[in-house]
Amino acid sequence: MKKQKFLFKTKGKQLTIAVGTGIILLSLLICFVARIIRVKDIELDFVFKQLEAQSKKPDYNPLAPRRVVIQRRLNRQIRPDFRCLTWITTPIKHGWTQDKNDRDFFIDYYLPPNKKAIICTTPSLAAALIAKRDRPFLYEVYPTEYGFRIRIIEGLSEVREPCQILTGDNNCANALLLRQAIVRFEPDK
Repeated sequence: MKKQKFLFKTKGKQLTIAVGTGIILLSLLICFVARIIRVKDIELDFVFKQLEAQSKKPDYNPLAPRRVVIQRRLNRQIRPDFRCLTWITTPIKHGWTQDKNDRDFFIDYYLPPNKKAIICTTPSLAAALIAKRDRPFLYEVYPTEYGFRIRIIEGLSEVREPCQILTGDNNCANALLLRQAIVRFEPDK
């Protein structure tokens, strides 16, 4: 009888530890991988106005790509949004900027013309953006023949060096940083 009670108590403790570990791992997975927080609506009206203003100015470098750089402090727009799970995305490329002093990770996305678009992030990046109030959220919009290319620039260069030291790989942080932000646009109706 005592042996059965002992087995039941140890199985109960093991079950409690397993459930607790599962909850902790699921929470970490959601925080670092699930892009469920809407950070910004992409303001295409503002982009069109800026591109029109650029076309009216004299162009001293015709080979330079036309682009609109948008730096905004984050406000009350940050919140969970179901559209972050259901809208479409088309990633183009990702990498590190070529600036020698402060290399930032970027992700490029395609946006078709005349589509509403949002930028979604993981809860961990949203928390980091809120904590760094002095640093605005930065993204760039480039017009293309078939729509727009949107580049999200993540100011998380401090993650790269510790990852390089631990693993010896220059691009070890890329997989984690690639999961932090995404541009989604409304599907066809």
